[in-house]
Amino acid sequence: SGRKIRRVCLMMEINGWFYLFPISGQIPRPREPGMERLYEIVPETEQRRIGLGPEKVSHLILDDYNKVRADELYDFESLTPIGTFSTRFLEKVARRFLSAVQEQRQIAGLTRR
Repeated sequence: SGRKIRRVCLMMEINGWFYLFPISGQIPRPREPGMERLYEIVPETEQRRIGLGPEKVSHLILDDYNKVRADELYDFESLTPIGTFSTRFLEKVARRFLSAVQEQRQIAGLTRR
């Protein structure tokens, strides 16, 4: 199916939709040569806050997300948060994401049905 099981992601609910941004242990590869990906390195303190160990660098990928209706969640083991990012880190991520949207950077959103 092409889906990858992820233990953690950044999930935001907006108007009945969940936006899921993946967290990866690998640096996101460019989609095209010379194209920069949009991601934020998750600091060690934030990794601990969300239940990840600091032994591996984690990347919050901001230019690739899934969007699913809150009432159509069928493939989640649990919606119970295992941790939360700090407000300061989330504000930094939000500024970076909004800046990319304003710059019309390529952001790949997939609406799941």
